[in-house]
Amino acid sequence: MSYRKVLLSAALLAGVIAILAVGSVALAASSSQSRLIAFTRGEGRAQEIVVYDLETRTERYLTNNDMWDGLPTVSPSRRLLAFVRATPDRDELGKPDFILHETDKIIVVDPRNSDTACIGRSDHTETYELGRCAEYWPGVPPLAGVMNLCWTQDEAAILFEAPCSVTSDLILRMDIPSGEFHVLCLGNDLRALGRDHFLIWRHEYDASGGYDRCYIIDSWGNQASPASHRD
Repeated sequence: MSYRKVLLSAALLAGVIAILAVGSVALAASSSQSRLIAFTRGEGRAQEIVVYDLETRTERYLTNNDMWDGLPTVSPSRRLLAFVRATPDRDELGKPDFILHETDKIIVVDPRNSDTACIGRSDHTETYELGRCAEYWPGVPPLAGVMNLCWTQDEAAILFEAPCSVTSDLILRMDIPSGEFHVLCLGNDLRALGRDHFLIWRHEYDASGGYDRCYIIDSWGNQASPASHRD
């Protein structure tokens, strides 16, 4: 499944990038003018966020704790930085799926001074609304395995992905600065395309069997263009 996901995402991205070339080039130009970049440093589940200033050629740790801080994603204007903080359940670290037993938070900060702008966490919505399938992920926290953070162009929200079932993840939206979560739709491999368009795919079925269908959605999960599929 993972190999097919890579091939499918690559093929669809190549086609969509041509459609959104103007927006993509503008976004890339804006990013290249930024003074700050962010990355992670650490070993195993002890990861910290590091910010590097391209102008002064200096770096500093944005976080410093015994938790896993990862997936740093800078906003389009470069004024804000979002990352995921996983609080480990030490009793579960020996399990193959231990990442799903860590409670996640999405934290938004000002990368210049580390001031917190927003924290999104599972108690901002009802647990069942996160679409957690107990049949597949019994006993896991209501928000775990967060991945693929994608900013909206106006920086009013972040779209992200979290596991839901064996074949489909869940696409959610976190409003800023409230931290409120909204469940948008099922989808896998969330990618930002620019102009508040996002690429996902879903594993679907018809009379002939299963197939992967790709969709372009807007910042509220609505389908923004015709879907295509690969048998």
